[in-house]
Amino acid sequence: MKISFFQREVTFFTFFILLCVISNNLHAHNPHDMVYGLGISPNFANDNTVFLATDGELTSDQYTNILRSTDGGTTWSRLPNGLDNVYSEIGIRVSPNYSSDHTVFATTKGDGIYRSVDQGDTWEIFNTGLFNLRVNQLTIAKLGNNNYVLFLSTLNGQLYRRSKTDAAWTRIQNVSAGIRLVAVSPSFTTDLTAISVNKSGGLLKSIDGGITWSSIGNVSGSTVYDIAISGGNPKEIFLATSNGIFYSNDTGITFNNKPANLPLEPINNVSLSPNYLIDRTVFCTSLTKSVYKSTNGGDSWVLHASGAAVTGQTNPLKEFSELQVSNTFLTDQTVFLSAYDGLFISKDGGITWIQKQTRKNLLTGLALSPNFINDQSMIATSYFGGGLYRSSDGGTTWTNDRTGWPVPSSLDLPMSAFDVDFAKNQSGPPTAVASRNTTHIGFSSDFGQNWTTKPIPKIPEISPFSVYINSFVLSPTYESDREIYVGTRSHGVLQTLDGGTSWRWLRGVPTTSHIVGLAISPNYANDRTAFAATRSGKIWRTTNGGDSWLQLLKFDLITLRGLPGQQHLSIAVSPQFATDKLIFAGTSNGLYRSKNGGINWVTMTQNHIGPGTAIQQVEFSPNFSNDSLLFAIVHGKGFYRITLNNKGHIISSENIGASLLQQNIQFTEFRLSPNFAIDATIIGTTRANVYISTDGGLTWAHAGKVEW
Repeated sequence: MKISFFQREVTFFTFFILLCVISNNLHAHNPHDMVYGLGISPNFANDNTVFLATDGELTSDQYTNILRSTDGGTTWSRLPNGLDNVYSEIGIRVSPNYSSDHTVFATTKGDGIYRSVDQGDTWEIFNTGLFNLRVNQLTIAKLGNNNYVLFLSTLNGQLYRRSKTDAAWTRIQNVSAGIRLVAVSPSFTTDLTAISVNKSGGLLKSIDGGITWSSIGNVSGSTVYDIAISGGNPKEIFLATSNGIFYSNDTGITFNNKPANLPLEPINNVSLSPNYLIDRTVFCTSLTKSVYKSTNGGDSWVLHASGAAVTGQTNPLKEFSELQVSNTFLTDQTVFLSAYDGLFISKDGGITWIQKQTRKNLLTGLALSPNFINDQSMIATSYFGGGLYRSSDGGTTWTNDRTGWPVPSSLDLPMSAFDVDFAKNQSGPPTAVASRNTTHIGFSSDFGQNWTTKPIPKIPEISPFSVYINSFVLSPTYESDREIYVGTRSHGVLQTLDGGTSWRWLRGVPTTSHIVGLAISPNYANDRTAFAATRSGKIWRTTNGGDSWLQLLKFDLITLRGLPGQQHLSIAVSPQFATDKLIFAGTSNGLYRSKNGGINWVTMTQNHIGPGTAIQQVEFSPNFSNDSLLFAIVHGKGFYRITLNNKGHIISSENIGASLLQQNIQFTEFRLSPNFAIDATIIGTTRANVYISTDGGLTWAHAGKVEW
């Protein structure tokens, strides 16, 4: 996207101010509750239905998810079935006939567009006719009682059109047009009017439903971020731009800058009341302020604080991502603001706002006791909520225990925890280890009832900020060697050799990319081998206990896809690694295998786990020497049990999560019982629920729910 000089200056200035404000903690926003896409039912007053897209980046569920609420945002259900996207942002648009056709669309920055015709319960690719899958925006125009027209702009400036009855997309503007946005008339059914804007601020108008377009003007020197059109004739048009609000009352023939009393900074969202011709109500957000309301057509504005904060952790233009007014605003007075800071809803015409928490008690880690078959004990960590939970009945009931953990200074702050595991070789009660998202590692010898915590100090030679923990892995002989590897956001890999009392930075692994996965050889006491995976799509290996690291073969197929920050890697090391040197890596572009300790890799070619699929987690059976089983979560596709031969080649695979997926249950994480050879038990978790299988995944039962 071409950026004007003014926009560059504003962006730099804003980032400078934000960095000054949060200089003590670059990751000040906690918990993350970012909303990338927002879709509102046109009949919200009656069905209370909202869709949103949120990022699972900092949890076990690594890809952008779509959630649905049917109670106005109080509770949320994840909708994973068929949504196998790998790109990090999703936009959502709801059919104007949703009450009857139940249709929802999801746009991505590289996977194209998905469609659901059953309220989001299942998704299918909707790309026929698209030459570019990097979607910038989707606009829907109502056409009669049951029809609609879709306008889709791509990141390279193409414009596509498709009606409800069309079998494919039709490209109506080429790259040279540089189309960024399209807005449609509220009375499109009768006047067939649409307005588009290109990267240079040039405006085009169509009065035949988007078939032909003519130039109507130019807002030079400004980048247009949003468009709102009134009904009536001539139509009023509001443009949210890098230079404030521009306004036209002659359907775009002329425009005037209309600063009124808005701040002197970019306006990134603008939205009109569906009853605008009568109530003259307009809403907008600026780069740092939300939400402004005008009841006189934009001549003057009143700021009604939404509560959404500027976090400094995303592009300034995406801090407040969407501003939507309910289609039934006349009766329900509802306005929606999606932001990196969360979802905010007003029920009184934008005057007062409440935040709707979408990620409460989002499970981030799960560990089963080494003697699970007898004690049925588990510990779970959650991203937003009580932090640490324990169960002694196989996940049926849970107790929130965090005695010994530092409690946030404010009762409003969560006890976010990111990972948990049990030491494998215990002589008495097993040691449990858990990590808080920032700076702390905790230890428990009573199955999580009580904890002793140790801080990880700042490492100023790497970064002035606190250590943020993504994951950790314990030495298989932790009870004797006290070794832990920790993967971080911006400090690379850290290691303790004394159970968390002191730490060392392991030079050689990049600090410029998140460490998204760690794995360790089951023969670590002898081979001193461990692996670290970075978000940039690389795996590093040490064979001397962390003293030095070798970058293994780069996953070129991932890089060639150009995935933006989505190279989430899961590493599984064979229980027989000492003899078979077998490793599997789950990536954003399928499953890979190495048979020589990670030096060389080949991709698995099976459709359900090969290129084009996203593998969220891969694990060997603890009984691998006898059953030759491998298990993998495939994003949007289910949970697979894979049988290997003695050379590590795939013989067969079965989707043992298919029945769950039909119920919109897709695991974010799973654990195999350490006693799998005897009890055949698998535990899977979703956002807050726990499921159990005692027959190797053939059948499943709901075990319980983790609640704060």
